Parts: sequence; C-alpha cells; structure tokens
Amino acid sequence: MSPIPVKQVILLILISNTLSFEVDKPLKLTPYLKQGKITTARQLSLVKDKKNGVIPTSYSGFITVDQHLGNHLFFWFFPAINSDPKAPLVVWLNGGPGESSMIGLINENGPLKIDKLINGNISYRRRKNSWAETFSMLYIDNPVGVGYSYSDSGEEGYRTTQEEYTRDLYEFIQQFYVMFPEYLQRELYIGGQSYAGKYVPAFAYKIHEEIQAKRTNIPLKGIHLGGPLIDAKIQFGHFFEIFFSLGFITYDEFLEFQKEIIKEFPKYEQNKSLEIFNLLMRLSGLPLDNFNTLDRSPDEAVTSIMTNKNLRSLLHVGKADFKAFNENVYLRFGGDLFVSTRSQLGALMDNYKVLVYTGDLDGLISSPTIEAVLRTTPWSLMEEYKISKRQSWLDGDIIKGFYTRVGLFCRVIVLGAGHRASFDQPDSILKMMNSFVTTGCI
Repeated sequence: MSPIPVKQVILLILISNTLSFEVDKPLKLTPYLKQGKITTARQLSLVKDKKNGVIPTSYSGFITVDQHLGNHLFFWFFPAINSDPKAPLVVWLNGGPGESSMIGLINENGPLKIDKLINGNISYRRRKNSWAETFSMLYIDNPVGVGYSYSDSGEEGYRTTQEEYTRDLYEFIQQFYVMFPEYLQRELYIGGQSYAGKYVPAFAYKIHEEIQAKRTNIPLKGIHLGGPLIDAKIQFGHFFEIFFSLGFITYDEFLEFQKEIIKEFPKYEQNKSLEIFNLLMRLSGLPLDNFNTLDRSPDEAVTSIMTNKNLRSLLHVGKADFKAFNENVYLRFGGDLFVSTRSQLGALMDNYKVLVYTGDLDGLISSPTIEAVLRTTPWSLMEEYKISKRQSWLDGDIIKGFYTRVGLFCRVIVLGAGHRASFDQPDSILKMMNSFVTTGCI
C-alpha cells in the first residue's frame, strides 16, 4: 500500500477537525433561514434515531430570537405521528417560571416517557397515548436560560418581563413558519400549564394584535391552559379555600391563613418578592402538586434523559448545558409574578377558542382560585358565565370531571388530577384536548 502524501494527510486532519468542531456547536438554524436555505435547515435539524427507533420523526435545534444579545431558544418539534395533513400545530410551554418544556414532553404528554430500568438507570421509551399521535407538537424551552435555551450574553440575556419573553416567543414562531411554511395552512393552538398562564395569554395576544393589524397570517385558533397562574393577587387571595373545603384545615385556620396572605401580599408585591410562594407552602404544610402524593419532581429523571450522550447528539445541542429548572431564571421573575394577564385572556376569550382546566387534587392552582379570576376577567360573556351551570363529563357510567361551555370558552375540572394533569390522567386529558380542538369543548 503506497503512503498517503503529507499534504493530503494535513487536509484530512483539517476536515476532520472542522467537522468535529461543528458537531460540538449547537445547531443554530436562523442563519440558514435568513439565507433562504429552508431545506438545509430542515435536513440538519432532523432527529435521526436510527439506532433505537424509539423517537418518531422530529426536528430540533435553536432559533436565534435576539441577534444583539445572542439569545437562542431550543425547540423539539414532532409532526403528527398519524400523518394527518390537517393536524393542528399545538405549542406546549411549561411554567415554573424557569422550568423546561422538555418536562412536559417527557413526563406528561409527548411521544417519549421515562423508563426506569432494572439496573436503576433512567432511559426513555415510547408513550402510546401521546398528544403527538394526533397533533403536531412543538415544545419550546422558554424563556432563555431554561432547558437547552441559552444566551451568548449569559445571565444578562435572560428575558424575564412579559414584554421581553413575549417578543422572543413571537420572533421564534415567525421563524418557525419560515422553516415549516406548510403549517400556515393548519390551525394553531398555544398552551401549557402553571406559569404558562402568563406566557400563553401574552404570546397569543401579541399574535392577535399582529393579525388585527394585518401584519401576519399566523392561523391562531385557540389557547389551552392547565392549572394556570393568571393573576397572583386574586388567586393567592383564594388559595386556602380548597384546603378548608376538603377538611385539611379548620375554619379558624382558614380565616387565619387568608388574613395573613391579604395582609402580607402588598409587601411582597412592592418588593417584587417570590418569597410569597414560601409563605403559601409554609402555611399549608401540604404536598401542593397533588394532594395524594409527596415529592413527584421529574427534574432528575428528565435531566438524565436529556443529557444522555446519544440523545444530545441526536438533538444537535452541541455542548450547551441543560437545566430542567433554572433557579437563576426563577429568581429574576419577582416583578413579572405580580403582572396580571387577565386583560389579554379576556380579549382572547372573545375572539378564539379558550380552554382552562384544573385538577381537583391541585393545591397550587385550584378551582376556587381560577373561578375567582374568571369572574373578574373582562370579556363580553362574563355575566353569562357567572350564571352558567356545570355539566358532568361522562365516559359511560364513569364521571371523568365537570365542564362549562359559554361562547368560545371551555372550562373543565378533571377528577383525579393534580397540577400536572396530563401526567395524572393522561387518557382523560388527551380526550379533553381532542374534543376541544374538534368541537370546542367536552
């Protein structure tokens, strides 16, 4: 065998180093989109799970939403597994604030779920009753600093006000439609849970404004909110009603706790302090995520899966760090916590389909707190909603929950569900979502 010329060896080494360097970098898709290289962007972002075949056809990568700061939002997108050409696009955002939407994907409603192996290791397997079977699911790590999303400016790039994260999300969705223009012909539903009660109404209302101004043709059809925090002042003022109604606290304790919250709230609001959450938990002394369980945090398991070497390679994240929950982001949301999204929600309720659901075992965002918000949300059918009656949600002889439908608004209470409703009652929640999308409610 004849020796390879020195020049050729050097060239091979340079090519190898270049390829290795690119693989180590997060896949930033915005430059390709700006150059009109749509096919290239889609090919590069394709998640090629040839080895295990567990992951369905999907795409992942980073969209740059702020060139100056170098802010990049990570996404994982699953076209509908049933290949329905009319399958709606459904956006999912986890709350926190500071929680990765990959928790929703893996722990709640995505096509992958946690698999605890016999040897104690954590892996993933296919979820059979995934939302991605009938919907095209788009999971976005929001805001910057959460999950795999990051800023070249470090913590200076964190976007922690309603105006900032809404601007980032709107920039993201515009570029998403450049990359996947066929989805402009399908309905769009935006939603999530918990603190997404801030993200979703603000984001959807921004799209609504742009539609009204005829600056976009984004096909927004509705929003879906699970256990949402919408207005802290109103909701925290009714926080302990469910504890008393279920017999967890006495009437005197109820009065005492309510009095303390009402008394202390202005101080926390003035100081923009998240410590109010600690006060609520200290007073209740109960597992708030679900009354029937203790610690259910999926953060460790989801982190183990998302940082798996093989999966990192498939997702094109390079050397980016993953944070299932970023406390530094959370601590910067003191101001935003006290900013209500009732006005945006009211406008959306008058123009789009809106689903708000809560679990009857949710101690964080209970039905009494949501009803207090809805009865003060400015929309045209508020008085009609106030006098409306609940209907039983039946599956044969089994009661799955209760619901009310007024205009375009659908309100659902899910039995047997806590704060992470689609984890506790996956079949019920999936049926609810399918009904909401196809008929507007249960």
